[in-house]
Amino acid sequence: MKQQKVKIYDIIYDMKSGISFRINEKKYPVTITRKKMKRIVIKMNRTGGILVSCPHFCSDKVVLGFLEKNRPWLEKTASELDANDQELGISACLEFKRTYFKGILYSLKQNADLKTPYLISNDTIYYQNDPKSAVEKLLRDNYSYIEGEFERVKTLFKDSITQSTYLTIRKMKSRWGSCNYKTGRITINRALVHLPAKLLHYVMFHEFTHLLYPNHGKLFRAFLKKHLPDFRESERELKKYSFLLNI
Repeated sequence: MKQQKVKIYDIIYDMKSGISFRINEKKYPVTITRKKMKRIVIKMNRTGGILVSCPHFCSDKVVLGFLEKNRPWLEKTASELDANDQELGISACLEFKRTYFKGILYSLKQNADLKTPYLISNDTIYYQNDPKSAVEKLLRDNYSYIEGEFERVKTLFKDSITQSTYLTIRKMKSRWGSCNYKTGRITINRALVHLPAKLLHYVMFHEFTHLLYPNHGKLFRAFLKKHLPDFRESERELKKYSFLLNI
């Protein structure tokens, strides 16, 4: 059957690849998720997609009209994401052409003659077979980066907290860290191996602070501001690096 395409303004429907929205000559795939909710919500992700959540009764036509109505916001967000991509090398990291390690951006290049899964040399990380596997091994080999910071921050809180503290390092897709106030367990995202020590320190300090103040209320924020006056800046930096949560 011959493929059909219908264009409404800069909205493109392709029977094979689905719906796309064109912004500045670039196509952004649209993913529509219908759920129990009262209004339409749109987001743009780091991989160049538009995510739409909407009520069950919303037709594709209504959703597409909503996108067109919100074109100024989509154009602005797309420009910001493109600027971040250029600054941080997001696309190259998602394609495993580059990767961050302790805050430094390295190129990834294959060297089949390596005797180890990877080798760090100057501004390049050479890998033996598969770049994704090499990055995975790099993260696991450097959990001590996180463990060392845990011990340093634990010392800062030793006279303040009553809980016995424990560290868990694992992959998480939406959080840099979490804290269980009752058990004293602090869970840290292993993706922090990618980031500079300052941001690792902030996340660790943030989670330890939850052992004093379980929520993000005024006392919690006041404590952070007292001990980390630039904590808002760290939060903004972490948001910029959120694409690393998907690697």
